[in-house]
Amino acid sequence: MSVMRIESSPHPHDLSDSDLALVAALQDAPRASWASIGRAVGVSAPTARRRWAAIVESGAAWATTYVGSGAGMLFGLTEVRCRPGSVDAVAAVLRMHPKVISVTGMTGDRDLVLTILAEDMARFRRLIQSWLGSHEAVIGVRSTVVTRMFSEGSRWRAVGPPQAVALPSVPDGEPIAPTAQWHAVLDELERDGRASPQAIAARLGSSEAHARRVVRRLLGTGWIQQRIDVSLEQRMWPHALALWLVVPAARLEATALQIANMPMTRMCAALAGGASNLYVIVWLRDLSDAASLEAELARSLELRVLDRAILLHYYKRVGHLFDDEDRREGHVSWLAPAPEHARTAGAGP
Repeated sequence: MSVMRIESSPHPHDLSDSDLALVAALQDAPRASWASIGRAVGVSAPTARRRWAAIVESGAAWATTYVGSGAGMLFGLTEVRCRPGSVDAVAAVLRMHPKVISVTGMTGDRDLVLTILAEDMARFRRLIQSWLGSHEAVIGVRSTVVTRMFSEGSRWRAVGPPQAVALPSVPDGEPIAPTAQWHAVLDELERDGRASPQAIAARLGSSEAHARRVVRRLLGTGWIQQRIDVSLEQRMWPHALALWLVVPAARLEATALQIANMPMTRMCAALAGGASNLYVIVWLRDLSDAASLEAELARSLELRVLDRAILLHYYKRVGHLFDDEDRREGHVSWLAPAPEHARTAGAGP
């Protein structure tokens, strides 16, 4: 007896091979000219621009601009436990805080995991102890601090291995960009990662040549970083696994670098102040891959898996907000004013 195979219809967020090639070209150079991007993928500049616009319009991929490691910010991870039945309401409040750059629902002992980017330890402490702690539905908070980022979204590649990124040194005698210029450029690029030199010059009140120099410097020194994100609502990488690892201190860097170079590694960060000293997020093609990937890590590397979780939903990812169907529905700028409190589940920012 023959069995008829039913093929599922393509999802609007599925990326074709040509889409992936375009995404990969933009990942290597998010602000390259369309002529350069077109040459890289074998099409004309207008075709490359039109195809990218269609991908963004569909919600399958987009450019993300955010504060980079060169700005010297404190990056923390905070696990949140909520009263039963209140997770979505709590997440709706927490995701509106500009310094809470990502809010993720997860399986396991924590309901939400927040990634926080604060100017210093004092602001980080106030955010997690005073602001987050004031929410009546939050019943538990546990935080760690990222001491080194071995891999994050800007290194992930749709095609090929992760890109090794070295932070350039700042030339002697050349001061870092003034805060006012940095904020103006960040604000413009948060809204449009490929904002034109004309638009940035207008924000700075300068010439286009000066605007180009400022942007190159901010990107080159790592004060601002860019990446191309793809929707989790597509079939290539529909799941993500988070792992809290314990690695011998003497082997931490070598182990982290090996994990960071895995093709599906989305994030790999060294932690301080908690039971785990390495945090990893990897994308999965199937949930059944979780156990085999964990087993492979344990076989090939000197580490212990302290805990693991499957990502259920991104309420917010590097500033971008998502609805229940994983569709982007807005953005909260890192520069936006912070809300005063988070006392009730229905409290606004």
